[in-house]
Amino acid sequence: MNIKLGTIIRWDCFPYARYGEKGKARWLICVGSQSGFLSVACLYMCTTTTRIENFKSGGNRDGHKYFVFKKDQYGMFEEDCAIDFSEKPYFINPKSIPEGDIEIKGEFSEQTIRMIYNNLLAAGCLSFMELLDMHTSLNLSGITGLQKPKPRLR
Repeated sequence: MNIKLGTIIRWDCFPYARYGEKGKARWLICVGSQSGFLSVACLYMCTTTTRIENFKSGGNRDGHKYFVFKKDQYGMFEEDCAIDFSEKPYFINPKSIPEGDIEIKGEFSEQTIRMIYNNLLAAGCLSFMELLDMHTSLNLSGITGLQKPKPRLR
């Protein structure tokens, strides 16, 4: 399966849960890749959540920068959901993605991909190299003119 930049997928039985929800279906957004010798080595995949109330005052994501994808504006989603820019994307080898568990739901516009990248860059949760991988893959996909990440001084 060819998952390219901006692709939104639904992955049944997602095996890489961070919060004890193994086997739950996840909606993921391809936000970049890391290239290996002649092929894509890994994909950067952001997840979404329908638990938008967690971003409100007192919620466990209170203070996180996020964006809500409203299902009436983003028809590829079945419910309103949010991307949390404070949460690192998953780093997934495309060869490990089982064909039968994946459904491609749509693709984001260049404008939406730019918005996601700019917010991930500003959030500070990714390393310089991860951001550089994303920036490079965006450029190779024709999305240019984005701010290049800068190494952080310790």
